Amino acid sequence: MIKKQQIYRKALEKNQALYSISEKLVNIPCVAKDCEKLVSFYVMAPVMSMYVAWVLREACAVGKRRLYFLARDGYSMYETARVFCEKLGLPIECRYLYCSRYAWRSAEYHLLKEDSLSYICLGGIDVNFQKLMSRAGLTDSEGKEIAGLMGMCGNYDMPLTYRKLGELRMLLEECKPFMDKMMEKSRCIYPVVTGYLEQEGLLDPVPWALVDSGWTGSMQKSLQHLLDTMGYEEKVEGYYFGMYEYPEGVDPEVYNCWYFNPGNGLRRKTYFSNNLFECIFSSPEGMTTGYEKREEIYCPVLEKKWNPNREKIERTTKYLKQYAKKLSDNFGKEVLSGDTKDKSGKKLTFSLLKGFMGRPVWEEAEEFGSYVFCDDVIGEGNQKVAADLTPEQIHENWFFRKAVSYLKRNGGRIRESAWMEGSIVCNGMAVSELWHCTLCKYVLYLRKLMQHLLKHI
Repeated sequence: MIKKQQIYRKALEKNQALYSISEKLVNIPCVAKDCEKLVSFYVMAPVMSMYVAWVLREACAVGKRRLYFLARDGYSMYETARVFCEKLGLPIECRYLYCSRYAWRSAEYHLLKEDSLSYICLGGIDVNFQKLMSRAGLTDSEGKEIAGLMGMCGNYDMPLTYRKLGELRMLLEECKPFMDKMMEKSRCIYPVVTGYLEQEGLLDPVPWALVDSGWTGSMQKSLQHLLDTMGYEEKVEGYYFGMYEYPEGVDPEVYNCWYFNPGNGLRRKTYFSNNLFECIFSSPEGMTTGYEKREEIYCPVLEKKWNPNREKIERTTKYLKQYAKKLSDNFGKEVLSGDTKDKSGKKLTFSLLKGFMGRPVWEEAEEFGSYVFCDDVIGEGNQKVAADLTPEQIHENWFFRKAVSYLKRNGGRIRESAWMEGSIVCNGMAVSELWHCTLCKYVLYLRKLMQHLLKHI
């Protein structure tokens, strides 16, 4: 880690404020492992501070007076922003909004009707028929009943290919018992979801915006849809770390992106892991599964279990708050200096994140690859973010072999990793093997970039 520490220090030297705070805090004794501490103070805290400073700068410039940080990806952002606002006397109220894709989408299904299947049949790691039924809000017995009608009983827990998911989407649309159950459950959920949103002040005549990690922007679209049905007449606006694509039919102008957006940041996306980002910058509590009314108060319903990464997250949050306080105390208003494009901040972030996420050393891959990750909206199917793969399974993810598999009509399912670079390094494979992973991601994001540009010609 000594060599890696020097790489991070060299990058941070271009910003003396961040560099000096990192140097001070790294030398403070603590119980954390050296690797976790070094990455937190040399990479994660500087990156989070730069992003949150941009959000606050932009929000103040356009007169926002309230920011809603979405659970759970917005938790670290929320804690950092609270420190900056308090220390720097900013006229912005920070609120933490309990929510999840599942909690909000479930209330939308009866409004979206057949279109809700695009969410229910969304691809991911280890998606099976049982997960589709859970996404739709059905119980296990109800899900198995639908599986029986569709001839899926024998494959109820078997992972599905993307091609099979597309076929199931069409079959579910034609399955009246499924559509009826899904729509009825959604109608029952709608009143408590909208009740919570109103209680939290989203209909107040106060200029507000959302803050979140980003990626696809579906949360903002769902919230806008729900608020529209409640009589809200304004456009919901959001600030995001990065966006890979905009939801269909939205106004991109209300999706403010910092590190990358659908039309730029090809290299930044290639050396970035949104899955690892979510693991590190999450919250200690379990996922919000819905809401309930207790007397006159609407309360979020959380998973009974804590976030499996709870202890690590609590340490990381402590580091972030330490960093934000030191930065505010030592550099004051300089924290919020900069322009809209913030080119120097993005360039520094690229250097730090490429080194950590795109080119990790063994200690980093081992420590951070052990985070438990789940990419499904219902919070099921936890696994290590750097999955334990065999060399053959890793090779199946190389660009040319993956392309051949997709072209085959009956191509088998490829075992994936949420942080492939971490899996490669943990496996003991040569660092030179990482270029295969880089090529796959580069081609993927180049394709998405071209699709975005062609759509907007």
